[in-house]
Amino acid sequence: MDVGEKANEITCFQPLLNTVTELAGVVSTSDAMHTQREHADHLLGRGAHYIVIVKGNQKKLCKQIKSLPWKEIPLQGCTKGVVHGCTEIRRVKVATVNNLSFPGARQAVQIKHRRTDRKTGKSTISTVYAVTSFTA
Repeated sequence: MDVGEKANEITCFQPLLNTVTELAGVVSTSDAMHTQREHADHLLGRGAHYIVIVKGNQKKLCKQIKSLPWKEIPLQGCTKGVVHGCTEIRRVKVATVNNLSFPGARQAVQIKHRRTDRKTGKSTISTVYAVTSFTA
């Protein structure tokens, strides 16, 4: 769907999904731009699930997720590899939630990403958060 010059993707989300006849059982993944309550409501209303990235555009939700007791939550998975001359390690934790300020949110996800340049030894660590309507 063409978004157009003076519009953005947010306004095209529901019209695009309305072109799909059956969404029941479909999983919608999206970046932080589409972490919108209206989008979640639309997906849930059509029987679909979502997994969305949470950043600063949803300040209250981001604060709620960051305040979860991540240190106490067990590691769910870890991947290691070499990409573009860097060693990368990703650690994933998942928490069951019932009281986040986002429609249908049932789990919160924390992904810690450590990237080390193999030539310089310089490391960076970033943390990404997400929510999903899937239950455990």
